[in-house]
This record gives sequence, C-alpha cells and structure tokens, in this order.
Amino acid sequence: MKTDCQQDPWSLLDEELNAWHAAGRCATLWWRDDDAVAAGPSLDRLLETCADTGLLLAVIPAPLQDSLIDSLAGTTAVRVAQHGYAHVNHAPRGMGLGAWELGLHRGEQAVLQELDVGRERLEQAFGERFLPVVVPPWNHIDPALFEPIAARGYSAVSTFGPRAGADLVPGLRCVNGHCDPIRWKTGARFAGELKIIKQLVEHLQQRRCAQVDADEPTGFVTHHIDLDAEGWAFSEKLAASICAHPGASWLPTAEVFGRGL
Repeated sequence: MKTDCQQDPWSLLDEELNAWHAAGRCATLWWRDDDAVAAGPSLDRLLETCADTGLLLAVIPAPLQDSLIDSLAGTTAVRVAQHGYAHVNHAPRGMGLGAWELGLHRGEQAVLQELDVGRERLEQAFGERFLPVVVPPWNHIDPALFEPIAARGYSAVSTFGPRAGADLVPGLRCVNGHCDPIRWKTGARFAGELKIIKQLVEHLQQRRCAQVDADEPTGFVTHHIDLDAEGWAFSEKLAASICAHPGASWLPTAEVFGRGL
C-alpha cells in the first residue's frame, strides 16, 4: 500500500467522493472568497473559475470601490456577503486575543452601527445580489452579537470549522468554511496539495459518518488577492474535479443560505 507521500493526493479525494456515490449520496460543497474590495486580474480569474461552481464573495464595505460593483454587474453565479465593515482589528494588542473587528472590545453599539452602515452600502451597490450574511473578518465574532444582528435582519453568519448547530439563535443560520488553501503564518502561500485535500476529505468523511452535521455543505474558502500560482492551480483543479464527479456537486450560493441547509 502506498503511503501518503507516495499516493497522489487527488486520489484521496476521489476515494471519499466514491464512497458518497456508492452510498447513493451527493457530497455537497460551496465556495466562499474573502476580502473583496476592487476589480483586478485576480478577481477576473476567480469569476472565471467559479462560473460553474457558484460563489459567495465576502466584500469589505468601507473600502469598496466602484470597479468591483462594475465587475459583478454581468455575473450570474456570484452573491455578495458582508465582510465586517473595514477589516480593522480593534482587539487589545499583546494579549494573545487574535484579531477582532466584530468583538466587544469597543462596545456592542459601535460594532452594530458600523454593520448598519456597511450593509446599507452593500445593498445600494449590489441590490438583490447582496445576501444578509455576515462573514466576520478573521472568522471572529462575539456570540453576544448574534441576537442583535438577527434582529437587524441578517439571516446567517459564516466563519470557519464544523458548525455546532444549524442555528446560532432563532433566525440566524450558521454555514461555515472548512478548507483554506493558504498557509498564513510567515506570509501567505499555498499550503500544499496533500494538506488541503486532507482538510477537505476530513470534513467530508465526518459528514458521511455522522460525526458532524451532515447537512452542512463543505466550504472551500479562498482569498483571491493572496493566491499564488500553486494556489490558483489547486483551486481551478478542485472546481473542475467536483463538477466532473458523479458523487459531488457545488451548491449555488442562494441555496446554501436558503432554508433547510
């Protein structure tokens, strides 16, 4: 038997998808891309790659440029979510807290007021393409904000990791990402085929074996601005591989954040 070092990493994904197919089930995935602000070659490549997969584009409202609005005008597969407000860390430094924009370090009302302003900007810019979904910068949000943002009409939050339950509070869904092709420490770079495929396979297998919520689709999370050549090659191959496999499918974003998921 081949070891992981000898085995083609993509065969690991094929084996897991084959197991779904043999069980008469479909492995569902969805795609989220964070930190969108403006148009450019990387965004163009992302939109081309995701033409057949669907995409939730997490847009930062404060620095949003008109070029991004124009670039999305002719697309049909892309929906927009709210990526915080300005993607600024407000957590105290030097305390090991990590980076937080949607924490309570500066008070709940300050956070909610910024979210209100940001949402209005995105609704005006993108119309029906905008979904009332919060994607917290750095995947951090204080749970105390769940009820207030649900009361403001947000329908979902998307962070990272298997969800504990489908609803964070009544009316506020949770649909997370589970795989990120970038290694962030010491500079953004591709994390490697084997590592990333293992991330995907782990969540898919846990779903298939009912070790996590099987109804939560497996989320692939990219940052198009930070992808290097290897990261792009992997992402494009994954998009095509899932489309081609009879035991897998990319879910349209509107379906991912609809009722029942």
